Amino acid sequence: MKYLVLSVCALSVLGFIKPQYDSGIDQSLHWAQTPYHPLQQSVEVGRSFQTLVKFNKPFKSTPTVILAPIKYDFGDTLPQGFDIQLSAVNTVGFTITYVALSPATIFGFDVSWAAILDSNIYTYELQTNNLPVVKSNKDGTTRAQPLEVIFPENWSLKSAPNVAIFILGLKMVEAWPKITVNMAVITKTSAQFKVTVGQKGTIEFLRVNMIIGEKDTLLVGTITHKTSGAADPLNAVAPESERVKKYEEKITDEIFLKTPRYTLYGISGLYYNYGAFCRFLTKNYLLVKDKLSVEIGTWQNSQLLEGQLNWFIYVPKPDAGVSDPDCAQVWESCNYQGDSFTVCNRKMSFPKDGWNKPVKSFKVPDGKVLKVYNEENLKGLSIRIEKDLPCMEVPKFSFLQLVGSLGDDKFWESD
Repeated sequence: MKYLVLSVCALSVLGFIKPQYDSGIDQSLHWAQTPYHPLQQSVEVGRSFQTLVKFNKPFKSTPTVILAPIKYDFGDTLPQGFDIQLSAVNTVGFTITYVALSPATIFGFDVSWAAILDSNIYTYELQTNNLPVVKSNKDGTTRAQPLEVIFPENWSLKSAPNVAIFILGLKMVEAWPKITVNMAVITKTSAQFKVTVGQKGTIEFLRVNMIIGEKDTLLVGTITHKTSGAADPLNAVAPESERVKKYEEKITDEIFLKTPRYTLYGISGLYYNYGAFCRFLTKNYLLVKDKLSVEIGTWQNSQLLEGQLNWFIYVPKPDAGVSDPDCAQVWESCNYQGDSFTVCNRKMSFPKDGWNKPVKSFKVPDGKVLKVYNEENLKGLSIRIEKDLPCMEVPKFSFLQLVGSLGDDKFWESD
């Protein structure tokens, strides 16, 4: 019986890495008396402040990182704009860059973050400029702009996932700014979300950050504060003290009552009274047994009329694993679906005896080469695969009758 033989050059470690998780809050950008930080002391558009965040413990492979602002503090001058950027993610940490998109003073932010090493969890950032519908129409009515994200082909989503969304960047150019971002229609291949503005605010720039996962590993929800009128302490005028209101959510899904479980939240909407500083704070976020709670508030002369938070709870699947970054992985079906095996050695590596399934999709580490042969002992015709290949239609065990998109003799080489 012929076996399909696969070899990978310069690969050495076999198997999977167990999921890892870390989280924290970056509070490096805060109001200061003197000396002022760059976003506070200058009116130059594009001024920035950068900070390096280190994980509590190094990851075994580069994790997925999600940023979620939990406190905004900026001045009342129009236009108002900021952008919180993630970069240089590696196994020991990452960089956050805070950028001013307008001359308006920015006093500071608190940004919560989570780093997750789990092949069932994905993140997606979307930046958009000059939203066509989310503009002032001068009559104060609410307007909404739908936006759609198409998930990458190599995401192995089996069904419509859960999605939490956070606002990382925003530029508002008219008074009475009100914005909310909410998920709408979600499928296993795409997600629609809706950007809504009210009063007369116009949005020129928006950056959102999404965390995405199957419904049995990621639970998401929304907490919203809306003013109850003049008696609402968050709507009070010119008090110096901090004012907060507490909100609670009950968790009923049994999967997310188990441990270990991890949680994070961030801002996904705000509406404040123009003419004062925008000061939106959250604090005392807790998840205890089946109850999630958080306080939403403001301070000094800011009036918070509405505030919206998204939250998620992440529970690793018992059999979850992440492919070792030094190994290639092969699946029986296109788009990384079905049974799979991992190839890690310099030498030939066999699937288990009796493997009688096709091989149709491949993931190959950067800088490595996967050579697929149609005979044992690295003989016969072979294919060099140097990057991820989501679908290759070939008969099982035989590459001699190639059909599909790779039906070109030049693709083949003889050893």
